[in-house]
Amino acid sequence: MKKSVKEIKKLKVLLDNKLVILKDKVDYIISNKISDKKKIELTLDNILDLVYWYGENIKELYYSLLEYYKDIDLKKADDYESFI
Repeated sequence: MKKSVKEIKKLKVLLDNKLVILKDKVDYIISNKISDKKKIELTLDNILDLVYWYGENIKELYYSLLEYYKDIDLKKADDYESFI
């Protein structure tokens, strides 16, 4: 049991680190007006991977990048909007 708790705590630390990196990446994409669709979509996909763990707390990050992406590719952004 102690080993499982220890592993879960390690996983939480890794996920928290990934969340910080994703926040920085979203800020970078938006502030530098990055229009690389693959980079944006990969970031959206990575955020989606964390929705299970963070729920509502990560959706704001997802939607901020999604709103930015609508100016680049509205159809793809609409597709991503249906995922969450």
